[in-house]
Order: sequence, then structure tokens, then C-alpha cells
Amino acid sequence: MKKRMLAERGTSLVETALIFPIILILFMGVVEVGFLLFSHVQIANAAREGGRKASLCRMNWDCDDLTNVVKATVFSEARYLDMTDANSGGNTTVVVQPPSLSAPPVVGVPFTVTVTYNHSSPFLSDFVPMFPAEIPVQHTIIMHFGK
Repeated sequence: MKKRMLAERGTSLVETALIFPIILILFMGVVEVGFLLFSHVQIANAAREGGRKASLCRMNWDCDDLTNVVKATVFSEARYLDMTDANSGGNTTVVVQPPSLSAPPVVGVPFTVTVTYNHSSPFLSDFVPMFPAEIPVQHTIIMHFGK
């Protein structure tokens, strides 16, 4: 009986050493999914706020440069993300259809705001080669010009 206990000594340490990397990668995956969901919520809110600002352009008379108005709103709304404009080599594109209007739009005319953000993976892409380094997060909203 005593020989058997001596032979099994240290097995729990070996089992822990074998299982710990797998548990660590699973935990890092959960954290990574949390960061990805945070990015998705931020992009959805930013697109919605950009669309809201665009829908009120009739009141502010800034419909002629609709894309830049929406971009400024999107970038200020998602300030917790490291967003930079894709036109200057960044990671975020903001597309507004129609991009500008020569005359104030008719009330009720729809427009589309699409925000695409390339989420950078802070953890898993370094340890798991199959995991992509960047994941595109996209949100599209359709709104109508208001009074």
C-alpha cells in the first residue's frame, strides 16, 4: 500500500501541468469573445448615432456633406475603440448612401449608414495560429430623413 502511494506521488502536478495550457487558452478565448462583443455593441451604437445625426440634417442644414457629418459622429461615439479612418490607412470605414445631397431631402426618404471596423485580436492570434489577427465587425442601419 505504501509503495503504491509513493508511485502516485506527483501525478496531480503532472495532470495540472497538462491541463493548464488548455484551460488558459479557453479562458483567453472567453476574454477575446468579450472584447469582440464590446466592439460590436460600440459599432452598433456609433452607426445608430451617426444615422440619427444624418436624419436631422434638414434641421441643421448640413446635408451637403453628409458623409463627413456621419463620420465625425461615429468616431466620437465609439471613442473607446481604437478607430481610425480607412481613407488614411486606418481600420474603420463609414459608408453613407447617399453620400451627400445638393438639396434638403424630402421627409421620409431612406438612407443607409454602414460602419465596418476591423477588430484586432489582442490575445488569441498570438497563441493560436488558426485564429485570425483581425475580425471585421460591421453594422448597417437604415433610417429616414426627419422633419
